[in-house]
Amino acid sequence: MTREELIKIRSQLKSRKPKFKRPQTNQFAKLKNSDKWRKPKGMGNKVRRRRRGHIKMPSVGYGSPSLVRNLNKEGFKEVIINNLSDLQNITSKEEIAIIGSTVGAKKKLTILTEIKKKNMSVGNVKDIDKKIKELTKVKKVKTEKKVETKTNSKEKKVEEKVKKETKTTTDKTQDKKTEVNKKWI
Repeated sequence: MTREELIKIRSQLKSRKPKFKRPQTNQFAKLKNSDKWRKPKGMGNKVRRRRRGHIKMPSVGYGSPSLVRNLNKEGFKEVIINNLSDLQNITSKEEIAIIGSTVGAKKKLTILTEIKKKNMSVGNVKDIDKKIKELTKVKKVKTEKKVETKTNSKEKKVEEKVKKETKTTTDKTQDKKTEVNKKWI
């Protein structure tokens, strides 16, 4: 069978697969919204004993075909990218890049431009050109803010120096006035 046929079979199998709920979720309020599976270990547990009419337990038979096990819907193996060196290890025919969630905007921009040069696809970015434009706009805004804060901080420092100088001169003149007043008293 080809890869495409196996992917179709996998999607059919997944549609028939039950949602494996934790046993006794109907009895305890704290487990009501819990989708996490915990294997029942009790001696008389009906789910563990696979009794008819009780919820199903996960088992090997529910697995997908081994040739398409870790592939996405399009049939590519997803590889998480955190830097440019990870990008070089990808073969574009079999694997698809997924940019890591912890990657910042600056590094994401360089990764996306490199992907665009190599004509590769990215799993978690729909339109690469649009994303690059967004990131460059954000970068421009940040650099403008940095420039503004630097100029504002320089202006504030100059203003503080001028204030200090004027305070010292006014303090000296006030000291002289008080000395003159003391002499007359």
